[in-house]
Amino acid sequence: MKNNEAFSRFEELFWSVTRNMGHMWSKIFEQHLPGSQSYLIFMLERKGPLRMSELADALHLTAGAVTTASDKLIEQGYIERKRDEVDRRVVYLEITDKGRETMEQLRNEGRKTMKTVFGHLSETDLQHMTATFEQAAANIDLLRKEGMA
Repeated sequence: MKNNEAFSRFEELFWSVTRNMGHMWSKIFEQHLPGSQSYLIFMLERKGPLRMSELADALHLTAGAVTTASDKLIEQGYIERKRDEVDRRVVYLEITDKGRETMEQLRNEGRKTMKTVFGHLSETDLQHMTATFEQAAANIDLLRKEGMA
């Protein structure tokens, strides 16, 4: 197979696998945290307490969408509002222990799916794929810094 043919086949498989794996992960999260709720709680888990406007910017959502999603998450006990101790007008959203536990459970469910799909990989194959994806992530970061992505 010529290099262009090999890359074309890789491109086709990459899109298929990433699209399907993304769909499977989304399905797992959407069952418990529909719509933008899963993105919002994920961001709070990853970044720590954030103001509504920071969440809206980070998630490319409107302030209204963040408010709607956060109200539902607060009602379910996954996140909570916290006032800034210095400026009481500033309100942060923060993930709760229940939110962290739920995210861990959902992540574990997703990992089971990943292991079913990629369980055939040897330790060497897995290390090679990890190195490949680390390099791809670094290339993406570089493209972003250069304003190309």
